[in-house]
Amino acid sequence: MAGQFAALGVTVAAEQVAAIDILPPNHGSVRAWLECQTQWRRTGLMNGILYDGLDYPSVRLVLDDLGAPPGVFADLRAMERAALPILNDRD
Repeated sequence: MAGQFAALGVTVAAEQVAAIDILPPNHGSVRAWLECQTQWRRTGLMNGILYDGLDYPSVRLVLDDLGAPPGVFADLRAMERAALPILNDRD
């Protein structure tokens, strides 16, 4: 598994590696997702942080830097829609 992460250009400590399989056609999208982890727009609230979504202009810069193929931005938006309810869960 560490080899798969290394192939994506991601350094992960051995104890952090989870047993997941990423199909080769999805490597570009997963790499972009990991590279965009600091590109979230957030709003500070009295009871915590609200994740508004990804900062698309910044994401575009990341995608350009990675040389991401067409379709990766759409994949990121799908992952963003799935992540927002989890990130904003207040329980």
